Amino acid sequence: MKRGNVSLKLAALVVVLMLAVSIGAGVSAGKRTKGQGPVAAKAPSGTVTLSGWSVGATEEKLLKQVISAFERSHPRIKVTYDAIPNYDQAMLAKFSARRPPDVFYLNSEKAPTWIKQGLILPLDSYVKKSKFAVAPFYPKLMTAFRANGKTYGFPKDWNPLVLQINTAMLAKAKAKPPTTWAQLKSVAQKLRSVVPDGRPLCLAAEWQRMMAFVYQNGGSVLQGKTPTFTSPKVRQAVEFYVGLQKSGLGNSPAKLGAGWCGEALGKEKAAIAFEGGWVYPYLPENFPKIKWKFFPMVKGKQAGTLAFTAAYSMGTHSKNKEAGWELIKYLTGRTGMKLWSSKGLVLPARSDVKVKPPGPSRTPLLNAAASARAWSWPSGFDKVWTVANNELGAVFEGKQTIPAMLKKINDEAKDALD
Repeated sequence: MKRGNVSLKLAALVVVLMLAVSIGAGVSAGKRTKGQGPVAAKAPSGTVTLSGWSVGATEEKLLKQVISAFERSHPRIKVTYDAIPNYDQAMLAKFSARRPPDVFYLNSEKAPTWIKQGLILPLDSYVKKSKFAVAPFYPKLMTAFRANGKTYGFPKDWNPLVLQINTAMLAKAKAKPPTTWAQLKSVAQKLRSVVPDGRPLCLAAEWQRMMAFVYQNGGSVLQGKTPTFTSPKVRQAVEFYVGLQKSGLGNSPAKLGAGWCGEALGKEKAAIAFEGGWVYPYLPENFPKIKWKFFPMVKGKQAGTLAFTAAYSMGTHSKNKEAGWELIKYLTGRTGMKLWSSKGLVLPARSDVKVKPPGPSRTPLLNAAASARAWSWPSGFDKVWTVANNELGAVFEGKQTIPAMLKKINDEAKDALD
């Protein structure tokens, strides 16, 4: 009996000790303090590298302001920003070395190719874990960064193509803002005399501008997996756009003594340009005396324009992913996006962010959303556009014909899709 009692007591003592150890471990693991619940795990910390392509001084200054606001709200995270020249080539080198930035810009044109190559990290697990709201983002913009049911980035902003018109020149020519293809030609002809050192229209030799006219003509360069560059509707739109240059109503920025059409407008080398919201605050800061406004894009058979966007993404081999996700959450969240879009450089990519930037009315930009198509293409199509723009430049120079250009681009597209 005594021996049995001793055994029972020892057993009881062991149970008590085990409970004590278990409770102690629980307190240690949960870091309980004086009756409080478990303290959350430490927030992400460290240095986050953020990279994007080279931008103007105005945009870079604003981005640094947004980064500073993030660092104030996340004191454990330091952001190092780097604007990379020759961005695409430099990023491919970083991917190859498995040393991409923690967070970086992902252009909608490059996204499908880089995603297919396994270079971009899916963000769905981070979204689920942090309960990040996806619904407020405009679906058209999100499509460019989704593949195989996964999300690889969140759009940081967007901009459509609209008209920018020198209103003083327009008044001097006694003309009204054009709304159709026919009116665009007639107004340009009236503007000839008031742009003596340039051309009425600035026409970039880029499909990233001309494609808007293709859509206005009811055309498309891709039907499913079949390229349609040589279709009649595409050819007609190209003939109209190139015809404006051939008739002397417009010319490329380089021929007008400018680096891009916004500069041509500022130098009064052109009276009308086809650009986006990024024209402001560039024009008032560099050419404060110019009087101009945004106007809706002209229409052909239908309304049509382009929407350009880029996302914040992370690489498969990015180092500081947890802190990187915190930065993406802030930059594409309501607070960060509202600050980023407050100056009018871009439009917010979220429906729950409303801003009233300074300068001219953005109504034409906002209304363009209904007819805008995102500049997003299948994997491999980024190379197609390189060939396409080279060919269009040759057409502008008179070294290539439109039919030959369209056939060459169509063949390139077939190879890319195959």
